[in-house]
Amino acid sequence: MATHSIEDPWTTRRLLTWMGDHFASRDIEGHEVMAQMLLSHVLEVEPILLFTDPDRPTSSEELDRLRPLVRRAAADEPVQYLVGEGAFLGRSFEVDPSVLIPRSASEAIIQRVLDRQRGGAAGGDVPAIERVADIGTGTGCLAITLALHLPEVQILACDLSADALDVAGRNAERHGVADRIEFVLGDACAPLASNRPEEGFDLVVTNPPYIADATWSTLDASVREHEPTMALRGGVHGLDVIASIIGSVGPLLAEDGLFILEFGDDQADPVREKAEQAGLVPARIGLDMHGDERILVVDRAVRPGSSGPTSPPR
Repeated sequence: MATHSIEDPWTTRRLLTWMGDHFASRDIEGHEVMAQMLLSHVLEVEPILLFTDPDRPTSSEELDRLRPLVRRAAADEPVQYLVGEGAFLGRSFEVDPSVLIPRSASEAIIQRVLDRQRGGAAGGDVPAIERVADIGTGTGCLAITLALHLPEVQILACDLSADALDVAGRNAERHGVADRIEFVLGDACAPLASNRPEEGFDLVVTNPPYIADATWSTLDASVREHEPTMALRGGVHGLDVIASIIGSVGPLLAEDGLFILEFGDDQADPVREKAEQAGLVPARIGLDMHGDERILVVDRAVRPGSSGPTSPPR
């Protein structure tokens, strides 16, 4: 490793190396990416541009803005909150401590919807998706991504947090889909029941709280101490909100509607059991991008006992 004297300028290259080592010494996961996110935020450039001019000296004003962010990141504050941005499927979304930071596991929800629609585009008998609901929208990343991929849909996105809805609304404006998403304050399925289309919702998606009480203390401090508890904790077994949604969503779905719910990676069996008890069939379990069982898929266009027009989740 190169050594530097106190007189050497703090170049982009030197700062990235120092921050990466600093975060690594504290066993912070993704330390190199964190360093890039913080520095690109302070310099107001895209991360890729850090590598096109690595010997650019950093000004004293830029260093003054960077130092407190590095201290906070080293103390387990999520870097996404520090820079006010989180990524989901290649798009940037505003985040703050009122909303969960988007995560890759939720991408499986979008992938399952798009796989179903591709079946229709290929000539399969797949119902159109026009009326959509997103329960617990948070940043709005699910609703907004669906609106971007499915230009004919109208979406009802609800959340129990007014602050979260403010963030989601700004994200919808940012991505140009605010005219097709209605944001409603409310708990679980209650807003859907009050706004149910005559024929029901064609698609309902949700990433509800599902962290069990016994699991809470094992979470990283960056999650436990900074992300919104209300959006994470799901009761003793992590299934309280899940059970409420599963027990209420059936009458809200269209005859050929699709329901997709994200859950914890150790909850597949009880979630499927609750769905079957509630008459949500066929209840199938889908995998996330890491190969973990993470989503419940109930596709009423797939009749029980048949493969249906689309293949089951992989």
